Amino acid sequence: MMDSLRTAANSLVLKIIFVLIIVSFILTGVSGYLIGGSNNYAAKVNGQEISRAQFENAFNNERNRMQQQLGDRYSELAANEGYMKSLRQQVLNRLIDEALLDQYSRELKLGISDEQVKQAIFATPAFQVDGKFDNNRYNAIVNQMGMT
Repeated sequence: MMDSLRTAANSLVLKIIFVLIIVSFILTGVSGYLIGGSNNYAAKVNGQEISRAQFENAFNNERNRMQQQLGDRYSELAANEGYMKSLRQQVLNRLIDEALLDQYSRELKLGISDEQVKQAIFATPAFQVDGKFDNNRYNAIVNQMGMT
């Protein structure tokens, strides 16, 4: 049995198969995941880094949103490598747009106070039960969205 395995390992066909597998990994970009990059960010916008963790979190949130919205049809889209690559790019573009808007609003000195944010959260109907703010509901929704 061991002799047959050794013979098979030395065969030209098996070596060609291994070479094809390695080449396919290189061409599909798996090397980037295995080797990693010296950068720990997905994009840099005017010096502001968008971390890989931020990007992955945003991508997972978008994927979860689509899964809830599309149900069983989502699995067809998820199996399409081209579509998923396009979705990842769309998410990254959205994060870049958000960073640019944030930078521009700071440049214009536009902003809101913590108190204004607090009042907006309290007034949001999704966080209310019987017309009153519910902290447990707020935390559940925020956690479901992958935020803290």
